[in-house]
Amino acid sequence: MRIDAENLIMGDGERIKNGSVMIKDTKITYAGESEHAPESTEVKSVNTIMPGLWECHGHYVGVLKLDFNQEFFTHPYHQAMRVAKDAEATLSAGITSVRELGGYGVFLKRAVQEGSVLGPRVYGSGGMLSTTGGHGDMHSLPYSVWAYLTKNSDSWLYNTVDGPDECTRGVRKQLRLGAEVIKFHASGGVLSELDNPINQQFSYEEAKAIVEEATRAQVAVAAHCHGAPGIKNALLAGVKTIEHGTFLTEDLADLMLEKEALLIPTRFIIDESMKMLDLLPDYAQEKMRMTADRHLEAMKLAIKKGVSIAMGTDIAGSQLAPMNRWGSNAKELQFYVEAGMKPMDSLVTATGNGPKTLGARAPKSGMLKEGYDADLLLLRSNPLDDVKILQDKTNFEAVIKSGKSF
Repeated sequence: MRIDAENLIMGDGERIKNGSVMIKDTKITYAGESEHAPESTEVKSVNTIMPGLWECHGHYVGVLKLDFNQEFFTHPYHQAMRVAKDAEATLSAGITSVRELGGYGVFLKRAVQEGSVLGPRVYGSGGMLSTTGGHGDMHSLPYSVWAYLTKNSDSWLYNTVDGPDECTRGVRKQLRLGAEVIKFHASGGVLSELDNPINQQFSYEEAKAIVEEATRAQVAVAAHCHGAPGIKNALLAGVKTIEHGTFLTEDLADLMLEKEALLIPTRFIIDESMKMLDLLPDYAQEKMRMTADRHLEAMKLAIKKGVSIAMGTDIAGSQLAPMNRWGSNAKELQFYVEAGMKPMDSLVTATGNGPKTLGARAPKSGMLKEGYDADLLLLRSNPLDDVKILQDKTNFEAVIKSGKSF
């Protein structure tokens, strides 16, 4: 099949006018100027073709509120059923690949691959690694209960690990589940009750153990980081993706450039939360106010300094949630442009930069290139004129994943 377009957005910052893409089975066989494209008996014409979008920080957890307690005390079977619908909403919104950083992604991937569920390609982390008392601990539970749930049962979503040996084992447990990326909490967080987002969690030795064990399996590591100490510790330990980056400084931005690390800003979750603060637990409201303005400053700094950015939203809400719902992902790009990023560069964060967040396991995806996955968006107008068109599905002629139109 050959698709002609007024605009080809290639995924690496290049645009070709009057271009064509040819697909055979699940792969792209040609992407370039129409005058050089092979002939085809099946030709379709659209305004714009671009790669399918990458969501690089989401959570398929099937929850209706941004509340850790609800997430933990909702039956996992119930959550999994919600997630199946969320996967469909994701794909219909033009997101053809998801790096899922704590949730049911490792299981959802299998269901999508076998055809039981309609959804994007999913690259999951399994559970999330946290220190005792850290961002991934349930502070309201007695420690004896929490320790049993996380260490002595089949619980896998939350993993409290302390010391390098437990960190190594924690990584191995996620690899056993099928994790294709490892996630750990290098700083405190907003939605956890007692920890401070500014404070570092995990020592250098612990963070290094996580990175070394993941690297042996050729798996990248993502570090949840708000505070500057946690960002620095993660980068020095070898982490290649910094999630959130709220208290990023000039020096840390330079260190990210030196280490060739990517920032996944997740402005979406902050914007959603600030609009509906009363839906958050009281303790989270206070921390969200503390971080919101500083996060915007950090994002603007990263863009100005030229730090590589991949689109991620921290999206988690299921379809009946009042906010933060899967399918709203593309709004993140609007925030990048408003913070000073060029429209083309914003599209690169959601296309060519997406696979880079998986390190050595990066698939051939996110760009219009021969041999790459045939994951495409066929659009009725050009998002370079206004990236907000990607938030409205009526602007889509089709979403194509693995050569099939949805």
